[in-house]
Amino acid sequence: MKLYPVFRRTAGFSMIELMVVVGIMVVLAGLLIASLPGIQSRINRGKVETFIAELESGLSKYQIDHGCYPLNEPTGDRDKAGIEGAAVLYKHLSGDWDLNGEVDFAQNEKVYVPKIDYVSQREAREPRSMSIGGRYMVIDSYSNPIRYLAQVPNLGPNEKRETYNPTYDIWSITDADPDNEKEAAKYITNWQGQ
Repeated sequence: MKLYPVFRRTAGFSMIELMVVVGIMVVLAGLLIASLPGIQSRINRGKVETFIAELESGLSKYQIDHGCYPLNEPTGDRDKAGIEGAAVLYKHLSGDWDLNGEVDFAQNEKVYVPKIDYVSQREAREPRSMSIGGRYMVIDSYSNPIRYLAQVPNLGPNEKRETYNPTYDIWSITDADPDNEKEAAKYITNWQGQ
């Protein structure tokens, strides 16, 4: 009697099973890649919210030391005046009073928000300040100047408060177009509604 070898199937996957698994992985990767822009936007918004909270903390410390917030009076165009406020924030909170880009610790310049002076973070992946038009300004993670307005606390009887808050307004336009009023809802602000 002649014996024939019996072929047994070894453990493993067939080509069809492997193709099904690869197809599922491609579909899942496509779904993940499609959701990345939304995820990145939420991450950037979270960074801006955290940074604005850090600036507000620095402004509170400044107010305790000086009795008032750094002034940046509104001058008609709210957004343009707010951009000027980015330079005011830099000067008063970074400790770079002589505006040479770095904190002069020999002069005992007080730093209210760490690492917003230009020199200490210019090589950072996400800088917190930059030189815009020859002036140092505090910027958000979208590389836009942080907007800031502050009026004197006690206005005269014929003066109108231009800020939404009695203390100061601070906001980021994020990725919105500042000339389009409909996109103002994207802003990150320290006031509720308008």
